[in-house]
Amino acid sequence: MQLSKTYKLGNIDKKISKKQSTNKDNVLVGRPDNYPIPDVEELLFFIQRNYNSDSIVYKVNRNRDGLININDPIRVYWIKYSENGTIKELNYLQKKLAYGYTSNQISSDLFEFQLVSYPKRFFLAKKKNDNFHVVTNINGKQSSLDSVYIHADEDGVFPDVRFIEIYGKSFEDHESVFEKITL
Repeated sequence: MQLSKTYKLGNIDKKISKKQSTNKDNVLVGRPDNYPIPDVEELLFFIQRNYNSDSIVYKVNRNRDGLININDPIRVYWIKYSENGTIKELNYLQKKLAYGYTSNQISSDLFEFQLVSYPKRFFLAKKKNDNFHVVTNINGKQSSLDSVYIHADEDGVFPDVRFIEIYGKSFEDHESVFEKITL
């Protein structure tokens, strides 16, 4: 696994095509500028892929009393922009092999969780205003996670992931942070 430098997001020069984006040096870069950002209440983060602009959304899952569901603190589903923004649940394989998660409650305000397809640990933490955010280390900086972009070749039965880009905001200086993991 090879990690890149931290960049301010505005410094990435992108040319957009459906399957692949490259910067001015012809190096693969991530999420195209024309991909939508989900407008979802209590959005924690989202994942997008190079295949299309459909998004996997991770949002706070609250019970009927408005409290976080301690057994299932995150609701995960698709926004299918390719189907006029239709919302769809993940299927069984997507939950178990790709976009699902496991979690452990540490306290009433803190959960540890891990995506089933990625070994890094994340934390779901309550902010002062009773909202939650995802806390992780992005390229050496303690940050709030905003989104993940996955670039994969999807020609076979299972996608061959080429790289992952992680976007967030640093707690230290409130600047946008970026980490590219090449697989």
